[in-house]
Amino acid sequence: MLRTSRRAAALLYRSKNASSSSQPRLLSTSAPRYSDADNLQKPIAFAFDIDGVLKAGPNVLPEAKRALQILEGNNSRQQKIPYIFITNGGGKHESARAKDLARELEVPVTQDQVIQAHTVMKSLVPLYGDKPVLMVGGPESPPNAAREVMQSYGFQNVYTTFDLHAHAPAAWPFSIVHPDQLPYVRRDDFSKIQFAAILVFHDSREWGRDTQLIIDILRSHNGIFGTEHPPSEPLPDKQIPIYFSHGDLLWGNDHSVVRFGQGAFRLAIENVYKHTTGREMQSTVFGKPYRITYDHANELLRQHLIHTTSPTSPTAQAARLVGPSVWMVGDNTESDIKGAVDFGWSSALVRTGVYKDHDGPPNHEPTILVDNVEQAVIQAIKREWGI
Repeated sequence: MLRTSRRAAALLYRSKNASSSSQPRLLSTSAPRYSDADNLQKPIAFAFDIDGVLKAGPNVLPEAKRALQILEGNNSRQQKIPYIFITNGGGKHESARAKDLARELEVPVTQDQVIQAHTVMKSLVPLYGDKPVLMVGGPESPPNAAREVMQSYGFQNVYTTFDLHAHAPAAWPFSIVHPDQLPYVRRDDFSKIQFAAILVFHDSREWGRDTQLIIDILRSHNGIFGTEHPPSEPLPDKQIPIYFSHGDLLWGNDHSVVRFGQGAFRLAIENVYKHTTGREMQSTVFGKPYRITYDHANELLRQHLIHTTSPTSPTAQAARLVGPSVWMVGDNTESDIKGAVDFGWSSALVRTGVYKDHDGPPNHEPTILVDNVEQAVIQAIKREWGI
């Protein structure tokens, strides 16, 4: 069962307080801040996916830099247009991702402009901040980086699959814990630790090991690793909670064929759990297309418009009353476009990532279908500004 929580979105924001033909470019020479002269009834804003939209694997797409320069003020109104990045990627802190994006895209980027798959897991801190949780997935280099991100969110008692594997090598005898990880392993007495939840922080790097260890915890007696619920007793009605940072079945990089994402990993775990327990696994999925992520993104853009304009300007007034007119630019119909459609945003589907014309009509119809992100920005602005 997939669940999302509007209460979690509110907690998260309070915790922060916080077409194939080429198109002509919109030209300008300077980029002033928002102006009182701005007479937009509903201010425009953008939300960008990253992989398959701005980048292909490690490579920045050439249209990406040109698109963002338009939003930085190189447009017919010489007006900056706010934008954020919403990615089902992750694995590092939002501040580190912001620095990477600023360097790669050659525009200023702050951490408040970055929403990664696991960003909304901050909303779980009131529930699990002081309890033992098993964190799964994320980068394995540098060692301990993913755990440090979770700790920075406010989770005080984070364990990883490396900790469990080092404690019980026979639990996954087909590989060993890499020597680089050993200095960071927590060597605690797991017979005394009751896991309160499992957090799939980001995509697993070793599906077999992580599937085994997740199922071990889900089938354990009272959340204690190395135990099993007594076969003679019925499973408790309340399963140990498991949270996935996103649900993408597929994602695109610089390989010629799309790759499996965390959504495929979740399906594998659900299938193993059902076959070993006879029950459906209960889980919560964050990221796109789920509403909590879009609630958070919409509020970030609305607050940005309010705080970067004069309180009496039409833009600020419109932002307070009705919020911005947001365009989601993405390459995945099942996450980017579905999420935008469900939330009431406009959307632009690009052909530079997961979606290809030979796939047939999109399952979720975008507002526009274009070749790349630059065309998406130009056409969206024309629609909003009527130019």
